[in-house]
Amino acid sequence: MLRYHHITDEEILKISQESVNSRIELLCTEYGLRPRPSVLDKLKRERHLQTPQDIYHATAGKIGRLLKLTCELFSREGEDNFIKIWKNFEIPKKWSHLPNPISHSNSFMMSDLLRLAMIMPFLLNRFLKESSLKHNEAVVIQQRINASRINLVPKSIISCWVYVAKTMKAVFNREFTSDNYKELQQCLQEEFSILPKV
Repeated sequence: MLRYHHITDEEILKISQESVNSRIELLCTEYGLRPRPSVLDKLKRERHLQTPQDIYHATAGKIGRLLKLTCELFSREGEDNFIKIWKNFEIPKKWSHLPNPISHSNSFMMSDLLRLAMIMPFLLNRFLKESSLKHNEAVVIQQRINASRINLVPKSIISCWVYVAKTMKAVFNREFTSDNYKELQQCLQEEFSILPKV
């Protein structure tokens, strides 16, 4: 990998030494690089891995992983109930058709995942109960959330999705005031505290 870093460093140097804008654009296109390295490159260990650096990719990736993990928690009864609710759930007409999250989670586009995060708390709230979950998985979550009863686990899973949806809303605000930043900080803290447990 060091060889690739060396090559990329040389290409970045060539771009930075060029003074003509059209030539800079040509080199950037040829090398598949930006005119200047991202500030976030300093935070990454491996620039050749496809690590999302923008909030859109990072948020969609998080939702995709949470969706996969949530669907893996479902018992057979839970899967059947989820699919029934899914098929009958009314989504806005402007949205494209969303595939079945259980059988087609890998075919979700990022915009689909962001839309799904908005409706997932409502979907889960309509059917999720203790019998909807694999018992051994529910017991593990019960221990992680330190719940006295196993029937509190479904509520925690729904709450997790609610926090994810609230955080997503706060992240994608059109404008930010100091109150919006405080709200975002609060949402991130709440999400951070529940995500590892569920």
